[in-house]
This record gives sequence, C-alpha cells and structure tokens, in this order.
Amino acid sequence: MHGRIEEIQERYGPEDLVTFFIRQAKSELVAAAERTEKALRLAGIDYTAK
Repeated sequence: MHGRIEEIQERYGPEDLVTFFIRQAKSELVAAAERTEKALRLAGIDYTAK
C-alpha cells in the first residue's frame, strides 16, 4: 500500500491537489487496506496488495 501511495504522489507531483489529499488520507487508506487484507485472510483468501 505504501508503494502505491508513493507512486501516486510521484505521478501527480508534490504540489498537485491529488497528492495533498493522498497525504491527508494516508493513515486511513493504509488502515482500510490492512482491514481488507485481514478480512480476506480470515475468509481463507491469501491476498497481499502489491
């Protein structure tokens, strides 16, 4: 997940509005991805975001 966030920031650049909001939401985005991966594992689906 962290790599994906970094890729988005690099693509849009440091001053872009998208980068601003990604930085603001980073902890929530990471937490949501971790919760989803945990739920998938509990359901027997072995998946890790790349």
